[in-house]
Amino acid sequence: MRKLAATAGLALALFGAVADRSGTPDYAYVAAPQYDSGAWRSGHERFPAGATVVLATAQGERKLAADFYASTDPAVSFDGLRILFAGKRAAAGPWQIWETAIAGGTPRQLTTADSDCIRPLYLPDNRVVYTRLFKAGSEIQIIPLAGAAPAEALTFVPGWYLTDDVLHDGRILFETSGDLYTVYPDGTGVETIRCDHGPQRANGRQVVSGDVIFNVGKRLARFTPALAGQTDVPQPKLEAAGPGAELSADRWLIPLRGSPARPFHLYVWTKTSGQLAELNPGATGNTVEPVLLASRVPPREFPSARVPTRTTGNLLCLNAHESKTPIAGDIATVRVFTRDAAGSAVLLGQTVVEPDGSFYVEVPADRPLRMELVGRSGAVTRAEKNWFWMRPSEQRICVGCHAGPERSPENRVPEILNRTVVPVNMTALPGPTK
Repeated sequence: MRKLAATAGLALALFGAVADRSGTPDYAYVAAPQYDSGAWRSGHERFPAGATVVLATAQGERKLAADFYASTDPAVSFDGLRILFAGKRAAAGPWQIWETAIAGGTPRQLTTADSDCIRPLYLPDNRVVYTRLFKAGSEIQIIPLAGAAPAEALTFVPGWYLTDDVLHDGRILFETSGDLYTVYPDGTGVETIRCDHGPQRANGRQVVSGDVIFNVGKRLARFTPALAGQTDVPQPKLEAAGPGAELSADRWLIPLRGSPARPFHLYVWTKTSGQLAELNPGATGNTVEPVLLASRVPPREFPSARVPTRTTGNLLCLNAHESKTPIAGDIATVRVFTRDAAGSAVLLGQTVVEPDGSFYVEVPADRPLRMELVGRSGAVTRAEKNWFWMRPSEQRICVGCHAGPERSPENRVPEILNRTVVPVNMTALPGPTK
């Protein structure tokens, strides 16, 4: 109880000063003595000294979950009435996902896992997506808002994953391996948002224009739907902890700091004029993860085409020669690998690549998969470095082996489908991966 009281007192000190809201609409943020946004990638705490979700309204500031040891990761419902958060009632327990009314009331626990559950996000079909952390990695999971159905996994490759946002088209934006990826709510269609293997990207969020804003190191960058590459965001000469919350097309609520020795504080930033107005100058710790307490247009619901009776997936490549970077050498065959229980790559099979670069294979579902292209001499021409997965009954078509999701295919029938409509079976498994 002494530790709980001390933490609560420190949290009050963090946001005890009355902020100059400067006409800013109601919002929530996280007050924390310490903050390391990338610590999750190595299994460590982003908030090692606790944290508190604070509601900042015209009536003043108050804690969202006053009797909790810690709370963080606020996410507001589409009608603007409820809020998800990751919380701990006591210091010793794992983070769990909770929901409560913004107006007040008793929080409702949504997860009962034996390891940390963080970064919850609302889906438009009355489900919640979040990240569950384990000792040697993490997993993206989904649960219904109502009922006691078990969590459903969306990721099937060992590694570290973190939920970032739900895009306007219904895809889930997440980060892993230093880059941003998307996946549909049924776990299909996983792909990097841009296939350029650029600098480490984190804290992605989509703004009203459709652009995705994210951190590259201490600065912000963007992906614009009409452009294939990353572009800069004109911004203050300060370190940003993610894009923050969009107040309007010209004004953002954003956490900034002048140096690593200083805490992040919230600012209202007017982009066209460059004006900065600090909202919490009296805070002694970090104020991060701002979200608006307002309704918004829900993303599109995703109508899954998965078939419950099917247990494998089909992958059609239209042209393995298609690539953002030149492929040196010829392409004769493609090899498909999975992982065994020890984490070693195991060959599932090999098949011919047609002269136009097309091939068609059937692969095991919910397993790590990786491909490599092989020339006539037997030398590897191009090999994937990372693993991907396919869900049961997923029918996936890729433009090329390294083309990027923004490429459109040519309007022609691939030669492999002129020869056969039956995929090469590569579903023999070496054993469980876990």
